Amino acid sequence: MTLAERLHPGERHGLRRGFTLVEVLIVVVLVSMLTASIVFGSGMLIGAKQRAAASLVMSAVRMGLTRANATGKPVRVVFDLDRRRLGLEEGTGGAMLRVKGTSERDSRAAGAEAATEAEREAEAEADRILKGPRAPRAAFTPIADFGYDGDDPSLGRELGAGVRYRKVHVEHDESPAEEGRVYLYLWPGGSAERAAIQLARDGAKDGVTIMVSGLSGRARIEQGLLDLPAPRSDDGFSEREEELR
Repeated sequence: MTLAERLHPGERHGLRRGFTLVEVLIVVVLVSMLTASIVFGSGMLIGAKQRAAASLVMSAVRMGLTRANATGKPVRVVFDLDRRRLGLEEGTGGAMLRVKGTSERDSRAAGAEAATEAEREAEAEADRILKGPRAPRAAFTPIADFGYDGDDPSLGRELGAGVRYRKVHVEHDESPAEEGRVYLYLWPGGSAERAAIQLARDGAKDGVTIMVSGLSGRARIEQGLLDLPAPRSDDGFSEREEELR
């Protein structure tokens, strides 16, 4: 017979041991570690999606420049801020001028054909005001090789869940856009419009900015939400100092 069997029932009850302080602390630490891994793990996942979206924008610029050089036709990156999408379109012909500092926020600023109903209405009004013979505007068609979600190449690709455009500012626009469609034009020969594309996570106050150089068409990722540098009045755009770094 064991010692527990020899003891009185009340005495045997006293042998039942509860949790020690060390065991309680171990459980608390394990729960805290599990909670932290869930919280920080989700944040890292969203951060990874933001980096993936920035890489997608840079890939679009690089592919667009390569395409423009190979075909001799202008290419434009299409930023759909409302749908959080990104696409590439190639010029099919017509006159194409590089215009800086206009107040129009659409493809007409670079002599391209309007793409949306609002743009077509604005273009018709501009044509009514500015009558006279003009060269035909360049039309653009989607580049399917860039990839697209669904069955329509014109929709392009999604930035990714939880990532949005905060602002997009291209050279031919006087102010950055926070909605609608914005076009970044890339030219044969390796040049591009200067641009600042801000990406941020949903609900976040900070993010990253993809800066596009007009001299070389090079795109780079910068931490923080940065504005497009103002043009200089002496020797050209301030980006030239960036190119010498």
